[in-house]
This record gives sequence, C-alpha cells and structure tokens, in this order.
Amino acid sequence: MPPKTPSHPELSFQPRARLIRTIGDRLISGPEAAVIELVKNAHDADASFVTIRPIPPLANGSGGILIEDDGHGMTLDDIRDKWMEPATSDKRERKLSPAGRRLLGSKGIGRFAAAILGSELELVSTARLPSPPKLFETTRVIKIDWESFESTKYLADIRIPFESSRNPKGHSGTKLSISKLRATWTRASLESLHKELRRLISPLSEQELDKFKIFLDLSDCTKENTGFDAADLVDGSITDPKSNAANRNQVKPYALLKACDYEVDGAFDLKGTFTGTMQIHRAGGRKESVSIEVPLHPEFGEDSCGEVLVHLAIFDREADAIDNTIIKAGLGDIGRREARRFLDEMCGVAIYRDGFRVRPYGDNDQDWLTLDSRRVQDPSRHIGHNQVAGIVIVDSEERSGLVERSSREGLENNGSLRRLTRLIRELLGGRIEPRRQNFRENAGVSRTKTKDPLGTAYQAAQLTWAEDVIQMVKPSERQEAREKIFTEAEKLRKYLEEAQEQQARLQSQVTLGLILAEVLHEGRAPVSFIQAESRRLAKWLPTICEATEVAKRRRTQEVPDILRGLDSSADTLRRLFKLLEPISGRKRGPPTEFNIIETINGVISLFNSRIQADKVTTAINYSSAEISAYGYGDDLVASLTNILDNALFWLDHNKISHPKIIIDISKTSDKAIVDIVDNGPGVPDEFEPSLFRVGFSLKPNGTGLGLAIAKEAVERSHGTISIRKPSTGTGFGFRIAFPSSKDNAPN
Repeated sequence: MPPKTPSHPELSFQPRARLIRTIGDRLISGPEAAVIELVKNAHDADASFVTIRPIPPLANGSGGILIEDDGHGMTLDDIRDKWMEPATSDKRERKLSPAGRRLLGSKGIGRFAAAILGSELELVSTARLPSPPKLFETTRVIKIDWESFESTKYLADIRIPFESSRNPKGHSGTKLSISKLRATWTRASLESLHKELRRLISPLSEQELDKFKIFLDLSDCTKENTGFDAADLVDGSITDPKSNAANRNQVKPYALLKACDYEVDGAFDLKGTFTGTMQIHRAGGRKESVSIEVPLHPEFGEDSCGEVLVHLAIFDREADAIDNTIIKAGLGDIGRREARRFLDEMCGVAIYRDGFRVRPYGDNDQDWLTLDSRRVQDPSRHIGHNQVAGIVIVDSEERSGLVERSSREGLENNGSLRRLTRLIRELLGGRIEPRRQNFRENAGVSRTKTKDPLGTAYQAAQLTWAEDVIQMVKPSERQEAREKIFTEAEKLRKYLEEAQEQQARLQSQVTLGLILAEVLHEGRAPVSFIQAESRRLAKWLPTICEATEVAKRRRTQEVPDILRGLDSSADTLRRLFKLLEPISGRKRGPPTEFNIIETINGVISLFNSRIQADKVTTAINYSSAEISAYGYGDDLVASLTNILDNALFWLDHNKISHPKIIIDISKTSDKAIVDIVDNGPGVPDEFEPSLFRVGFSLKPNGTGLGLAIAKEAVERSHGTISIRKPSTGTGFGFRIAFPSSKDNAPN
C-alpha cells in the first residue's frame, strides 16, 4: 500500500547541536557525578575493572582524565546506532547485559557526562565480532569537540571523524581520553572523588566487589606537577613496593562500622513487615529479634516500594561512648573531637540498588529521613542524622517504583519514595529508638527524668531527718530550732501545693489542645448549620407578610424543622463547651462525687467523627447507670482522652479490620473501675514497663506525654491506672480505678 499523502503540510523538530551540552551540563550535577556515570557505563559493559587516571596538569583548560575498562566494547555499528543516539532506549529495552548484569543506566545520557569533565574526547573501543572468523574490531572516534556543539546550529551538522580496523588478535574494552579539563582538580577535589567512588559500591555486595573493581590511578600526580602529593589518597598506596600490582590503587568501599553501639539487620517484605535483629554492642548483648508491621497508606499518597534490606549502625555520642568507639574501631590516639568529626563524615543512610549507591543518599549532609528535625523535638529519645550509618538496599525500578531522576541526583519524589521513607522512620521510631532508650535509662547513661518529681518533693518536705539534726543543737536552743525548721517546712508544703495545682493546669492545657482539635471538628457542622439557617430566616423576615399563600404555607412547614435543627446544633455546642470547662485551666475546688458513665459518654462523643470515619465499633457496658466515682471529673477526662486518642491512632495506623474499642464499667465495695480495651496491634512485652514514662512513645513522631498525663491525672484523684490485656486475641487496654466515694478516698 502506498504511504498516505498528508492532507496538510507537516513540521518536524530539528534538535539544536547545543542540546548535547545541555544534557551533559544541566542533567549531571558536577565532575564527581560525571565520573560515576562513566564508571557505571563500564559496569554495564561487563567489565571486570575500570581505571580512572587523572593526567596533570589538573588545571582548567589543560590536562585530562583517562577512563579505561575491559568490557565487551562497542563495534562501529554500536557506536553509530547506540552511542551516537541521545536518549537511546537500548539499555531500557535490554535490562540485562550479555553477562547477566542488571543494567545501571537506562536514560541514554550517561556518556555525555564526558562533556562536563573536559572540552574534548577521544573514544577507542574494541569489540569481538559475533560471526566467524572471530575478529576484533577497533573503532577510534578521533575527536569530539564539545565546544563545537555550541557554535554549530543543528545537531545533524556536527561531523565527527573516526577510523575502524579489524584484527584476529586483541582484547575487548573501551578507553575514554578526556582532555582540556573544564575545572581545576585540587587535592580536595580528588579526595571528594575518592570518597564518592568508595561510597559507590555497597560493602554488603561482596560478590560484586570480585566481579567489578574500581581503580583510581594517581601515579601521574606528583607534588611537582599538581602542587600536592596524591600518594596517600588511595588505600593501596601508590608508592608501596609491597603492594600487589593487580590490586594497586583499588578503591575499596567503606567497611561496615562494626564498632557501633547498636546494630540493626533485617528486611521489609512487600507488605511492610520488618523481620530482623538488633544487637546492643554497648551492653555486650546478643542479637534480639525485632519486628514491626507498617501497613501501606494509599490515602497519604504512598505506593509500594518493594522488598527492602536494611543494615543500620547506630552510635551514642557522649564522652564515654566516643572513647569506646575509638578503642573498638582501632582509631589509635585520636581525641574525642576528631572521633566525632570522623562519625560526622561517615554517618548517613545510603540507598543502594544492584550493589551501587543511588546518589546523594548516604552523603553526610543528605538527611533524607529528616532525622535531625525529629531529634530537635526530643533529643533524649530520637536518633540524629550524625548517629547512624546505614545501608538500605532496594529493588529494580520496575519492582520497587523507586525511579532515579534523569539528573542522577536522587529518586523521584513519588509514592514509593514516601513509602520507603516511612518504613525506615517507623522502624527507628517504633522499635529501635524505644529499645535504645530503655537500655540507656536502665544502664544509667541517659538523662533520666524523675518519675514523680512532686511526690519525691512532698516526701522530702516531711523533713524526717530534722529531729536527728535538732538533737545536735544545744538543749536550750532546740525548741527555737524546731519551730524555725517546721515553719519553713510548712511554707515548703504550701509551695508544693501551688506547684501541684500549676502542674494540673499545665497538663490540662496539654489535654485541652488534644480535645480542642476534636471540638473544632465536631463543632464545625452545627456552626455551619446555624449560620446557613439564620441567613435563610433573615431573608424571609422582610417579605414574610408579602409572601404568597403558597410561600407562607411552605415556610410554615419548614420553620419547625429549622428550629429543631438550630436547637440541636446549639445543644451540641453547649455539650462541647461543657466538656472543655473542666480542663480549661481554672482553679479547682475540692474533689466531688461524679457520674462516671456520663463523663465517659461525653469523652466518647468527642471522638465521634474519627470513630465513624474509621468505622470503629464502640461499646460501653455497665450494670447500673448510677456508678459514681470520687475525685475530679476532669482527671478522668484527661486520662480517657489520651487513651482513646492512642487507641484510635493505632487502629487506623495498622489498618485493623473490624476495629473495636470496648469500655466496661464496674464497681466494687470501694472502687469505680473502667476497663478500656481495643483490638489493635498491642504493645510488645519489652516496652510495657516504660509506657507511662515521660518521653517514651512507640509512635514514630510521638511526644511521650499522652500516657504519662493519663497516669498523673488519675493519681491526682487518688486513683490508679494499669495495663489490662484482652483475654483472647490481639489488642491492648488499660484499667482505671477511682475511689467510689469520699469515705473510700485517702485522707
């Protein structure tokens, strides 16, 4: 069939020659990134090694860099049809190299990284031809002058000379000779390049290290031609005569930091369940199992990120911990300041794929998990960016959804990256940080908070030691001393009473904030109804006498409904304001008897919106509608508010099917008892003793105040709070007990 004749004239794009420079200069961030791209190309060519060799003088406009590998090379056809084609889809379509390596490049732009390094490029590549007789074909692209791409108008106008020959003998590989450097390479530049290359290969990929070696050959760089001595920059010393020639100048990845205080190993499966271990080296402990489930939250814009392997080395940074790290790491006689600087440089959580790092994750200034912002909120609990050296290994782009940006500077900010970030943060916040915190407090290396500072102060104010001291005074002066001491003790007790009242008000303010959020949410609907109907009535009023009979009849029928709605809305607002009143921070009078069921119903009503939105089944069970408690109703409100907020959080966070909260109210001869139980994920046994401690939380971004306030509030009314687990199945709960009457309350 002959081709269709277009009905209209047609246009086509004519790529400008400078497009190539744009690809190189704009999409690749700098010289180190450019070298990394060319190293990855050598890996994709099935090379067993790649050598990077700077050629002095390393000044702008002179010198050069040689990059050579022993990969399968390129034929003339490969160079013409693939290498010379910007944004070629060859690697994306192949996915695997001839030797079965997963290809690191897929954008078709990595080769243009050479344009960043120097103004000119010579390419020599030798490949074994597939058909017999088996010959080696060597193609030399004589000179690519990147500057000409700026002065020439169209890309098709650039003509690049080459020569090609065939030989029955030879070996495959590619050599890039980059000349006329675009930037001056200083000692700091080479150090930075060396660090980048060391971070490139995962220390967990031992097999990859055997298959693909990277060499940084600085043998041409001397003090005479560069102004500095480069011999000590690479691990295998250039000047060491005993150095194995085969491994000379080899770039070795940073070793795993085994001298850490805490070590975490494990993996997340496709569902977000982590299974692994944590070892507290500081205590000489053995590996303990760690597990956590992090359900997917599509409503937060999350997508699956595939399976994820995790290795974290975590450090404490106080003086004695630093001293131990220096010893364990064999760092010699360096001081604490130098050791902390070393940790600052080494720390960071790197992301690896197929054995190679995804830049810039893992750089010491790349806090992609925002650990430092979490640490600012609670430094004693959260782990900072400069306390963890981590390796996170992710799957291919297709299986993980984690897509590298064209610039090779990180991953696209999509749902899969959000998911990966939350997985690591919740592992830290929900399991690792609480376990570390428990160890530190039990070992006495943490700035622990007094569990009950006011109670301790009250006990000290009894001055039980005073009489013994008075006996040391002259008999004639003892009575005067006794009066002075106990006068001051009475003042102290009054101050403590005021402090307790102030503490109650402050804790009420914290609870008030939590309740206020629910009040604002619940109150929005009745306020909107009142506003809308009031405006409607205001419009009717001027014309009520002039309206037609039909309009009057319709309005007469609607008014009762409007009035009922206004009354109901006003009643809702009154109820909400009444709930706010006990915890508004006003001065409290003496304790009284109150109806515990009414108080609980009021608190439950605060959370109606969340309960309905999350489809949580709630039940309040009691044998009598007149169960009274003695104390302060706002203390029960404060305690229940924090407990219910926690329960609803975990039910939603873990996507519990058929979520339930059951409240049982009962009475004994001297107690009014409230049991609150949910069917959520529960709490690991190891963390139960810490639940009421100030600052302890299993929420990734929790404050550690909620349950501490719940306990303090109950105890202010001479009540108790304890853990109560469901008799069957999963879940967690609490038992609150108040005195049932004034007669049963302590004096």
